[in-house]
Amino acid sequence: MSNKKTTQYAIYAVAVLCAALINEYIIKYVKKHIDQQGYLLVLIDMIIVVLIFAPAFAFVSKYTKKFSQAYLKTSKKFSTSNKRGTLLGFTIAIFILFILYAHLRHNIDVINDIKSLVP
Repeated sequence: MSNKKTTQYAIYAVAVLCAALINEYIIKYVKKHIDQQGYLLVLIDMIIVVLIFAPAFAFVSKYTKKFSQAYLKTSKKFSTSNKRGTLLGFTIAIFILFILYAHLRHNIDVINDIKSLVP
């Protein structure tokens, strides 16, 4: 696979994961401030997704894609090979996103778990 295609896939993957993480954070924030339960909460969530999150997701995707491009471009500068730089930048970004996803979506503290493994 060419370096251009690898970079495009890496940028797309990081942008989608970032946008989904931001979306999850907003949903948790909204749920925290809504005191409804049952079917009314489901209806409120659906309305919020349609009216707010669909346009917000497109907006966030645009800027996270630009951020991802800048991030991967910078990581290429630190490597002797463009392909290695892309892979290194992508790996670091996925690791950071993994930590954030584990914490926000699953309440797992990866950093403390890593600290407990290292003496």
